[in-house]
Amino acid sequence: MKWIIGLLIVCSSLFSDITVVASDGDTLNANISSEASRCGYYVFLDSKGKVLETVQNPHKDIQGGASSKLVAMLKEKKVSHMIASNFGDKLIGYLEANHIKYTVHRGDINSAIQSLKK
Repeated sequence: MKWIIGLLIVCSSLFSDITVVASDGDTLNANISSEASRCGYYVFLDSKGKVLETVQNPHKDIQGGASSKLVAMLKEKKVSHMIASNFGDKLIGYLEANHIKYTVHRGDINSAIQSLKK
């Protein structure tokens, strides 16, 4: 019985559908950031667009390696999709290598949530 529960936990984490939005602010009216790795905040959403968590970017001001640290955080939080209004080449490479989808979207976070619900 324990192995069935363990298998269910592993499978559920493999199919997680968490989206993160790079944001200039900590509200849903904030603009989606053009600086995906160095934005002010990350808003984590479930597959229905419900906000799970908003966190201040801990890597915003580091000198180098912001993209790799961001992707490590996204993997830890089981993110499968990222939204920002611009992505750098390094970040795109890290996202693709880790099988995290990415979408360019301009506007506020509310508009991104509406597009997720479609």
